[in-house]
Amino acid sequence: MLNSVLRWISYGLAILALAAGAALLLADAKPGILPHLPAAAISSAPLLLVGIAFLILQPVIRPRWMELLKNALLAATFLLWGAIQIMPRNIVSLRLGNVVIALYVADLAWVILGSKIPRKEN
Repeated sequence: MLNSVLRWISYGLAILALAAGAALLLADAKPGILPHLPAAAISSAPLLLVGIAFLILQPVIRPRWMELLKNALLAATFLLWGAIQIMPRNIVSLRLGNVVIALYVADLAWVILGSKIPRKEN
């Protein structure tokens, strides 16, 4: 039963993240359409929501340890990126932005290097 609850919470947060992403694009297309929300909140919401949703999903999908580590790294990267969006622009946020880039590169490199691509023999 806990798995079902976690799955639905994760799905709900993912749907909210998609809606927040759409709101972000809408706010860019029509400035002033979301006047009561700060720009930082609008840009951080999709990142934070999807990062939390992905973390909550992990006990449900029960990945192996290495896959769990990779998934946690990806979720943490989204959460850090979302946190940076609401931080004031300063040297700390710029350096954390570079950490986010390095984490995304590490995660995608991990996927690439861990993939099993069959070689075509000539």
